[in-house]
Amino acid sequence: MIRLTILSVAIGCLLLSLPTSAWCKETKAAAPVLTLEQAVDLAMQNNRPLKTATLEVEKAEDTTDAARTRRFPALNLFGVSGQLLSPLKFEFNQGVFGTFPGIGPVPGANTEIKEPLRWSTFVLATATQPLTPLLRINEGIRLNEVTQQVVQEQRREQRHAVVNQVKRAYFQALQTQSALEATDEAIRFLQELDRVVQEQVTQRKALRADSLEVQTRLAEATHRGVTLESDLASHKERLNDLLGRDVQSEFSLAPVSSTPGTHIDPETAVTQALERRPSLKAARLHVQQAEHDKRIKALHYVPDLSVIVAHAQAVNIGQVLPTQISVAGFLLSWEVFDWGRKQRELAEKRRSVDQTQLGVLEAEAQVAVEVRHLLRNVEDAQSLLPVKQLAQEAAQEKLRVTMNRYTQKAALLQDVLQAQSALADAKHQYQQAILGVTTSQADFEKAIGEE
Repeated sequence: MIRLTILSVAIGCLLLSLPTSAWCKETKAAAPVLTLEQAVDLAMQNNRPLKTATLEVEKAEDTTDAARTRRFPALNLFGVSGQLLSPLKFEFNQGVFGTFPGIGPVPGANTEIKEPLRWSTFVLATATQPLTPLLRINEGIRLNEVTQQVVQEQRREQRHAVVNQVKRAYFQALQTQSALEATDEAIRFLQELDRVVQEQVTQRKALRADSLEVQTRLAEATHRGVTLESDLASHKERLNDLLGRDVQSEFSLAPVSSTPGTHIDPETAVTQALERRPSLKAARLHVQQAEHDKRIKALHYVPDLSVIVAHAQAVNIGQVLPTQISVAGFLLSWEVFDWGRKQRELAEKRRSVDQTQLGVLEAEAQVAVEVRHLLRNVEDAQSLLPVKQLAQEAAQEKLRVTMNRYTQKAALLQDVLQAQSALADAKHQYQQAILGVTTSQADFEKAIGEE
């Protein structure tokens, strides 16, 4: 019986030393594997906030194209049809049209002509080509083009944010899955230990309290497994939502390498961030926007001069007024005095330029601080990983030794349970260290604007 007990414990220790994926291989075989790279690609194609940002870029393009059409002649047609509210009266003084030999003055006496009330129609067609307004129009087009670039940078920033969110969600799901696999191992170990202790209780070599202690630990581990199953399902639903697909889509996770990357000099990282970071590019473009806006406001001092061709057509207005009038020439519009309004508006635009320039300096300083901080986080996480890995190996070896001592009556059951709990905690901390490395790397890549 003692040989059987030792054999059972040995089998339990052998199972404990197997790779964690062995326990889930059978249950996860039906679900397709979703790698981190595949998840990122799916998010780039289907993520809804990213699609919204793309539509915003297309809207900006449409706005710019619409602004360009203002450089062409404006063709307008105006029409009025109705009845006069009062009759028209025309007075012609004697000889107003001249005095002719043999006829005399025309008209020969003061004459009054009345037009009765009637339904009349007036149509006015104009073609106006702006001249001096082209200065403001072209400046406005350049402003829209810069705005379009700002929206494109905002979409790039949204892409980086989505990639970071997908990586974080994937790593969290992996962390939960690893914890679940460790819990499954603990359950199997406690089940085997419970069987061994019950045999010893039957043989009066162990106390009933020992068996109850093991069963309590087994029940706690089972409950923890149920909780982790729920957490893993929630993480997968969150990841599916980021990928823009049905939240109940089934998939299994693929392990992610957590090997430390090459060392990056802080100054090099800051330089890369200042060159690539979408938010910084957008901030610099905001300065250009403010400059164009200021120039547009300054151009309001220039009078509006346009070339105009107009034709007026009247229908059913009587015999006195002409029915057609055509004119070609220039149209001038100039606000001579504005009580200082343009000057104050221009001063406001100048201050806006100063604000955006200060905003760029502040953004660059914040990015430099953030990049250095995240780089230190990466280095800290990478240095912690081998420590936790050694701690896990030490805890696993200690549990094996304690189990052997327990079978030889050289250790108490409480020692075995403490060793098993220490191993579970060490595995959890090791998985947390892996998550810390991968997450800090993802945050750092986002901070330096890496595509």
